[in-house]
Amino acid sequence: MKKIWMTGIVLLCGCWTAEAQLPEIASRIRTMAHRGDYYNAPDNTLPSLQMAIETGVDSCEFDVWATKDGHLVLLHDSTFEHVTCGACKRRVTEMTLEEVRALDVGIYKGEKWKGTQCPTLEEALKLFQGSGCIPVIEIKQPGTEKAIADMLKAYDMVLECAIVSFHHESIRRMWELCPGIYAYRNGGERKEMTDEEYVQWFLDSQKDCPYRVANPSAGNMNVRTIQLLKKAGFVVSTWIVDDPQTMHLYLDAGIDTMTTNRPAVFVNVMKERKAGELLKKQK
Repeated sequence: MKKIWMTGIVLLCGCWTAEAQLPEIASRIRTMAHRGDYYNAPDNTLPSLQMAIETGVDSCEFDVWATKDGHLVLLHDSTFEHVTCGACKRRVTEMTLEEVRALDVGIYKGEKWKGTQCPTLEEALKLFQGSGCIPVIEIKQPGTEKAIADMLKAYDMVLECAIVSFHHESIRRMWELCPGIYAYRNGGERKEMTDEEYVQWFLDSQKDCPYRVANPSAGNMNVRTIQLLKKAGFVVSTWIVDDPQTMHLYLDAGIDTMTTNRPAVFVNVMKERKAGELLKKQK
């Protein structure tokens, strides 16, 4: 992945006014697991994260909220309704850590996972330390940025993680709290836009971003969009891609990163491509 330079970066008097280089860590994120090994284990749990790490995936995304008493925990939805099969419909933000830990968040995936607890961010970071897999934290709840930044600093992982969010203010706050951190926005609804209009929308909407990263859902993506975004200087990512055919198609188009529920499949695709490239060189 080429390194990108752009204007409008360093926070000075409330404005981004200097140039910054795309963090080195960006070039290492190619394969990204979604909520751990979501296909095989209960999402956003330590077993799921561990299984994703063991596949050899480059990075692993998970979602973070704060409990009522200020503890950072992993959960995708705002409530526990899905992961408890409807047994608990309360919001995580209205519960204490003790109440959260008492829940079974694995049973929805089958008896094998019965008794699995909701993990804390601290437990997740400890799991990733030294693993070779990059944690990608999705901020679900604006206002948690300071606590997340403090945790990353405590574990010396500010430059060894990535931050994503649908909340623009959360990304801006993380840039302020952790200079140099690889933080970028999710999303970008295409609506009725042409490929050219969609690329222009990204250019216009990210004028105040330190890094040009386009990360829309796969439903908003196609080969030509990828090619045009790359030509415009973007790091291009998408979610969620699970089938090998589409993975190959988008990689051929020049995409930088894809997020998948099936990390082992993606890792195998990358191995196949590397083997094919080596074979071509030998001929």
